[in-house]
Amino acid sequence: MRKTQNLRDLITEFNRERDFEPKMLEQKVFTLWRECLKAPFGTKTVPVSLSNGILKTYTEYPPFKNALSFYKQEIIANLNAALGETVLTDIRIEIRPGLKATPRDISHNPTAPKTPDTPHASNTHVPTPEELDQIEQTVAGVTDTELKTSLRQLFITQSKEKP
Repeated sequence: MRKTQNLRDLITEFNRERDFEPKMLEQKVFTLWRECLKAPFGTKTVPVSLSNGILKTYTEYPPFKNALSFYKQEIIANLNAALGETVLTDIRIEIRPGLKATPRDISHNPTAPKTPDTPHASNTHVPTPEELDQIEQTVAGVTDTELKTSLRQLFITQSKEKP
């Protein structure tokens, strides 16, 4: 338990020093999505990117797009409440026929639907196999699954910003 606490303290300090805390909070949206949305919406929609407070999601069902649009403000309020501060300002929903993926699949699968390549359009990055291996090696020692998922998402996002 003491080693885990020391690791947690080190990671917290590392994140604070490098100003990763806002990015980690943004990445938490992806893990909270299924928890905050009731079935079937949480399982039939996929959050794919978060940029400037706007969460982009995909669904393959037009009725789900309509329902999510109707409950958008409530969903935003619930997610922001779960995060403890205002991170989301809007949700954009796109229909992607044949979408059979989870949020994790979208961020790790090179064949997954991609957003247009416009500046600041997406914080989601499809890493190379080498980057994935390096990320997995980096987070291998982390036992807390929520922390491990958040770190993995953060490193994937940060790998996009490397020179």
